[in-house]
Amino acid sequence: MAKTEEKDQNLEELVASVTQSPDEEESQPGQEESETEVQRIDVLNLPPRRAVHDGQRTGFRLHWNGSLARFILLTVIVLAVIGFILLYTDVPQSIPTLF
Repeated sequence: MAKTEEKDQNLEELVASVTQSPDEEESQPGQEESETEVQRIDVLNLPPRRAVHDGQRTGFRLHWNGSLARFILLTVIVLAVIGFILLYTDVPQSIPTLF
């Protein structure tokens, strides 16, 4: 909990620094310098990009959710109905007479 509260406080300070008017910024130069020190990130100390993103390459992955299962089921049902109509009725024989 302490970490999230600390992050919330840091975020509130950042938002306050962005929304401050220019007059307020000039009156508090010491506070502005301390905020910029908090925001510094040493980019030379970060791990290589390849090391960070290497483990995420797992190839194609299909997530089965409700809408995908519904689409596949509906497609199978429609194809089954069309197949039944073409095999067990006289519709294919009457199609050439329509044209």
